Order: sequence, then C-alpha cells, then structure tokens
Amino acid sequence: MARAIVLAAGRGSRLVAEHELPKPLKPVAGVPLLVRILRTLQTEGIREAVVVIGDRGESIRKALLTDPSLLLKLRFVENLDFHKKNGVSLLAAREFVDRECLLTMADHLYSPEIVRRLQAFDMPRGACALGVDYDIERCFDLDDATKVKLDGVRITGIAKELDAYDAIDTGVFRIGPALIEELERVYEVSGDCSLSEGVGALARRGRFLACSVGEARWIDVDTPDAAARAEAMLRVFGEALGDEPGAGRIDAESVEMFAPSWVRAAKPYDEDHFALAERQAGLARMMSNESPFAPSERVLSAIVEAALGGNRYPARAGDLRRKLGEREGVDAEHVLLGAGSAELIDLVVRTFVAPGEEVLLSVPTFSMYEARTRVVGGIPVLVPMTEDAGFDVAALISAITERTKVIFLCTPNNPTGNRLPEADLRRILALGLPTVVDEAYVEFAEDARTMAPLVAEYPNALVLRTFSKAYGLAGLRVGYLIAHPAQIRLLGRVKVPWNLPTVSIAAALAALDDVAEQSKRLDALHEGAEYLVAELSRLPGLQVTPCEANFVLVDTSATGVSAESVVARMLARGVLLRSLRSHRGGRSLVRITIGDEPQNRRCVAGLKEIFLAVSQPSVQ
Repeated sequence: MARAIVLAAGRGSRLVAEHELPKPLKPVAGVPLLVRILRTLQTEGIREAVVVIGDRGESIRKALLTDPSLLLKLRFVENLDFHKKNGVSLLAAREFVDRECLLTMADHLYSPEIVRRLQAFDMPRGACALGVDYDIERCFDLDDATKVKLDGVRITGIAKELDAYDAIDTGVFRIGPALIEELERVYEVSGDCSLSEGVGALARRGRFLACSVGEARWIDVDTPDAAARAEAMLRVFGEALGDEPGAGRIDAESVEMFAPSWVRAAKPYDEDHFALAERQAGLARMMSNESPFAPSERVLSAIVEAALGGNRYPARAGDLRRKLGEREGVDAEHVLLGAGSAELIDLVVRTFVAPGEEVLLSVPTFSMYEARTRVVGGIPVLVPMTEDAGFDVAALISAITERTKVIFLCTPNNPTGNRLPEADLRRILALGLPTVVDEAYVEFAEDARTMAPLVAEYPNALVLRTFSKAYGLAGLRVGYLIAHPAQIRLLGRVKVPWNLPTVSIAAALAALDDVAEQSKRLDALHEGAEYLVAELSRLPGLQVTPCEANFVLVDTSATGVSAESVVARMLARGVLLRSLRSHRGGRSLVRITIGDEPQNRRCVAGLKEIFLAVSQPSVQ
C-alpha cells in the first residue's frame, strides 16, 4: 500500500473556535495535527496522500503544500457537504479507493506501529480492517470513543453508544472498494452516511475485521483537554509516541500534563506554618487550632499496645464506630471513620461533585472545602456572611442552582467562631441537598450541643466531627461522619479501605474512655479563652471576638496594622499566629489558638508590646 486517504473536512468546533485555525492545523506541541499524521504515514512507506478538505479547505491546502517536511505526493479532494457525516467525506474521494489503501482521520495521532500492523495484517481479498485497541481503560475520552464489538477478529458491532464492547476504534483503517460500495448504498437511502454505518454494513457480511494495535499509543485529539494530553504524550514518549512499547525517555515535569486542567490549576494546602514551627524550637504554636496538651497516659498506653499489632491490618474500626454511635444515639451503620475530618471532606466532594458542578460555601470559612472542590473540577460558590459575621441563610438559598451538589456549613465556624442556629439549619436541610454540618469545634461551644440528631429527620444531613481539636489527637488523624446509613454506604464506595491506622483507632477509643481528663482539659481551655478575651479587649483599637471554639478572633483594622504584620512581629517574639487571608477573612483578621497558661501569657505580652506602641507613638 502506497496510498492513504485522510479525512480533514469537518469543522472541529469542540477543539477550535470559529476565529482560530482550522482543526487539522491546530498546533500540538508546535506542529499542526495533520502535518504530524502525514509525517507518520510517510515514514511507513506511504507515497501518496489524498486529503479530503471542506471547512476552510484552501488554508489547509496552502499550509500542507508549503510544509518542507512533507515529501509524499499530496492530492486534495473537496467535500462541499462537510457538515454531513464523515462517510460522505470518504465518498468524495471514491475514485482513489480503486485498490487497498489506508484511511485515517485528521485528528487522531498514533504511533507508526499502528500503520505497520495494518499493513502486515492477514485478511481475505475484498475484506477491510480497522485498527482496534483492546486496552479499553487507557482510552482518554471513553464516553466519546467509538466502541467495537467482536466475534474473534470479526467486527459484529460498531458505535459510540454500544453498552457491551470488546475494543476501541483507533481511527486508522485498511480499506478497499467494498467499503465504498456499502457507503454508497447507505447514502442512496438516507442522503447521508457515517464510516461506522459503512463498517457495520460490511461487518454484517463478515468482511470487516479487527487488527489489534497492541500497546502502540494513540489519541483522538477532539477537545482542548485531549490536545493537552497529546502534547504530554509527545513530550514524554517522543515524536513517534515511543513507537515500540516501553520506548522513549520519560520527562518527569511533563507527567503533569496527564492530569486534568483543574488538578494542574489547584494549589496545595499551605503547610508552611507547620514546617516553621518544627524548624524553630520553643515557638508557641497558637496558629492551627491544635490542643496544647499532649495525649493522656491512658491514650499513650493504648497507642503502645496497639503498635505491637502493627503488622496486621486495622481490625477495631467497628469497635470505634459502635462506641461513637452509642455516644451520639445512633448505631454503627450511621458512622463513617476518616483520617481526620479533612479526608472526609475530600470524600464527600469526590462522591457528589463532578467537574463543572457547584459546592455552596458561607465565607469566610475553613479553606479545605474550597480547595478540595477545585481539585475535582468543581466550582466553589462563595456566599459572604453578613456584616456582623452571621450566616446569610437567605443568600445561601438564593445561590442554589440546578448545578449545586453539596453545601458545607461549619458550626461553630472557623474562623468566626459562631454557630448556625438550628432553625436556620433546618431551612437549609429541608432543601434536600447533601449538606455537611462540620462540628469540628462543637465540644468547645457553650452547651456543646450537636446537630447529629437531625440525621434521623434529614437523610441528606452529614454531621462531621474530629478528634483533632478537643481530644488533642491532630497528629493521629481521626475523624468521623454521622449520616443516614444510605449515605454511609454511598460514601463507602469511594472511601479507601483501612484508611485509619491501628494506633489511631486505639487512641480514639482510649480518649473516649478518658472522661475525667477530657473534662479537665476543656475547663482549662475555657479559662484560657476567657483570659485572652479579657486581656486583649483592653488593647486600644483591637476588636476581639469571643468564639465558641478553641480560638479567639482579633480584628486589627482600627489599629492600621495588617494581620500579616501582626503575625510577623509575633513570630519575632516566639509566638506563631495565623492570618486569615487564606480563609477569605480579609487582611485584618488574626486567629489565635488557645494555648496553655504560659503560652497565653506570652501571647498577650507580645500583643501588648505591639499595639500599645502603635497607640502611643514616640514624640520627636
């Protein structure tokens, strides 16, 4: 075979806009799509390429004829009916299909190995063949791919909508006059025809066969995401896509291009303050809402005992679920465990939110909700709180659209420290949308009353809790979610198994039993909060908000000192605080985690130095 037919007539609106270059000339890694395909063909002995053009065909013709890398003979056939199906384009070139030749699309990039396999394929006279990929999972856009049903090597069905199939159409064929005859019959009846219809008609006569492409690489470049993927493949595997399986040097940086655009655009959670605290010994860690108290003796003993079974997969998760259920008045089927509430936030988002769908947030709030939404391609819809930092329930309800999939409500809220009234929460839950009620700080609230009982009334409610705050187990990563068993089962389909280590389960069980120690620590933290609020409220210009959480919120706007400046000056004094810009809290909000008594006094002394100096400038 020395001739190839290349179909390049379509508009390609999914890949290029009307004002851009025609789709066949879309650059992929700096080279037009069609030029790449023609280069592949000529490396495998094709001496004549018949290019069927249509939409903006003259610009395609000129671009190809002036490309010095194309050494094969080029012929052009114009398809004036390019708005019809692709079979019409092949019929426009019928005079050139007087013998066996290759047929390829102008938007499929592929390794030369696919051409070699089709050329060497053993098939009866009068039959045709299609290069198929049996490795279905590696298809980039499976929903849009043409699927192929097989009986041995005989094609028995071909369509994008097939429910049962054995392989994927790569878009590269070895054809002859028989396919033209079938397409002409279809066209005569309906006035239009697709390649799949012609292949199907010939296949029903047992004359269309499947040629395996093995591990040879290929991709249908039909969307911007596919174009990005193709560029990555070229960078990783080289201009010939590796050609032979396993060939090509992998460029580590280019692997990023295999990820969806929303993952590439995502920003990781900023953990710099943790690293800083570890590097500088002696810092008062009052920035991350951790407990200042180390695990109790009871918890440490449980950890050591559990570590002796560290060679086994975790086995006591059921015990912890039952114990938590008893405490909340539900059975174990209502409880799901996670590696901290952060994993459960991610799990909810991945379970319910697809790219382009929306997650509703009341801001300022915990930045993890927005971050995990963006990682899956979701759209965070940010509804500002009221001027007095209240939840704007009317605005939240008004922001709901048909694309809204999940609502996140943090109560008590981080960083404002206030709770959403139950009546308002009921208004939101009554809408029926999956709604996460994050109660990470509920143990610090005035009455410590949880909203977990609402799960029995609203099966769309998901109440989120953690051992990181009041129980002081942040480093052991234990969180849990209370919801209707139907929700728990759904989330369980996405959750990875054994996500909670044996030692973490043991620590949580012991902490739940250590009631007296837990009560003592909560009392100390409440006293610390009262001390911070009382002392800091005396500083001129500083607005201090008491919070139903283990932190105090300070607004520096009236002092003229930014939150970042406060954090920097306090760091110089050995105290690490947190600016709330990442929580969308503005430039003037500083969050102070309640520490132990020495830490609290150290913090107050440092802030007094800063703000008393600001209010009493020296006279020159």
